[in-house]
Amino acid sequence: MKCAVYYHPDFATKGYPMLMHRVRPGFEAVQKMPQASRIGFITARATEDTERLLEMVHTAQHIQSVNQQGYHEVALLSAGSVVQAAEDLATGKYEFAFAFTGTAGHHAGRNYCWGFCYYNDAAMAVVKLRELGIKRIMIFDIDPHSGDGTRDILGGDKDIIHINFHSNEYDSYDDKSMNNYDCWLDRADDDDFVPAVESYASRTWDFEFLMVIFGHDGHTTDYGGFYLHTEAYVEFAKKMKALAGNRPILYILSGGSVPKIAEEVIPAVIAVYAGE
Repeated sequence: MKCAVYYHPDFATKGYPMLMHRVRPGFEAVQKMPQASRIGFITARATEDTERLLEMVHTAQHIQSVNQQGYHEVALLSAGSVVQAAEDLATGKYEFAFAFTGTAGHHAGRNYCWGFCYYNDAAMAVVKLRELGIKRIMIFDIDPHSGDGTRDILGGDKDIIHINFHSNEYDSYDDKSMNNYDCWLDRADDDDFVPAVESYASRTWDFEFLMVIFGHDGHTTDYGGFYLHTEAYVEFAKKMKALAGNRPILYILSGGSVPKIAEEVIPAVIAVYAGE
């Protein structure tokens, strides 16, 4: 597959403190991969178009609040990384992309945010993809904290298939009529997680573009509510590759704080798409 990785040094210096220390080690580990010569390394950017998309997705009140918290610039740049990757995939420059971020996005609703998330990068990318003629989009979220912000913004759009894996029973709110699916896994290990992924990945879905909200906080030595090992993330990546077929795949970096895990898991996942 034609692969690209999107990154900016500000993610590692100006990102949210809980998240930013894993960013540079994860990126440098990708640069050292045997497959690195087959990967495009792209400097992420935020443009006037990124700001336009931000204003379409979030309220002015929310944007003002993020500005007051001091995270507007790095959150906008993080969203820009995701939007840029989505656009390059949609126009055929690449087939797989991994977008690094300095702040996460899936807890950012239209007018609220929490959990190290400020702007909903996936929702902004959806708006851009729609402008490029892509209608049916699948979002597969495996960060162990529920993607409530994404559901808040996109849950009413039946052409978005949102499959939300998480570890909190109280965040489950399936609405299959609107293609909203929740998979609650209580303290899931590899033996719980991989079959649960297969139960969704093995179905026939109608979509044109696949997004993965990728939180390595679900690793057994990170801070999330899953107890996964690197092998489970690799199995997940293989299932997503099979599910997507010849359709574009975009990974969006979400939760995770441990540099050693980022160094191990992120290259292992990208290797599935760049070639073993």
